[in-house]
This record gives sequence, structure tokens and C-alpha cells, in this order.
Amino acid sequence: MHQGVEMERTDDDRRSPGRLCPGWCVARHGEQLGEEDWVHVGEPLTVAEGVTAQLCLSVDPDSGAEDGPYVLIGSSEYTPAATVALGRSLIALAIRAGSRPPR
Repeated sequence: MHQGVEMERTDDDRRSPGRLCPGWCVARHGEQLGEEDWVHVGEPLTVAEGVTAQLCLSVDPDSGAEDGPYVLIGSSEYTPAATVALGRSLIALAIRAGSRPPR
């Protein structure tokens, strides 16, 4: 399981004790009912006009099984490894553009 802090508990909390919330999560747990309360989300990062990237992880409240973390970019979901590969590809693209001789 990931490292983090214990999620804020409410009086009507049906979560199991000791459930951890990742340190990057900015969700206000306990304010929504159902599945939405078990989704951890990071602060959105603007990567292009109208496009944001955001960390996301969901935890099944009954089994504790985790799905993620993923990086959501627009409406696409990437694993951390795929996100690193995308970042490297973008950097390589920018380097190629910068090394092109002027016309």
C-alpha cells in the first residue's frame, strides 16, 4: 500500500480504520457519498490550453484493492511509466525543434 496520511474521518464514516490517503491527495474525503469518496485526486496541473494533468487513485472500500495511481491527461488515463515515456517523448521533440537550423 502507498504511504500517506490517515484520511479525515467523519461521524458517519464507514471506512475501515487506518485507511491511508496519499500525501499528494487534495480531495476532501467525507463530503461525498459512495464511490467518489474513495477516489484520491491530486492538484490539477495545466499542461496545455484547456488540458490538465492530475494524479488519481481509487480504493475499493470493501476489499481495499487499489486501482492506480494513474495520471489523467484530458480524458486519457496513463500509468506512471507511460506518463514518464510521454514526458521523455515531449522533451525529445522540443530538443529536436531547438536543434533545427534556422531557414
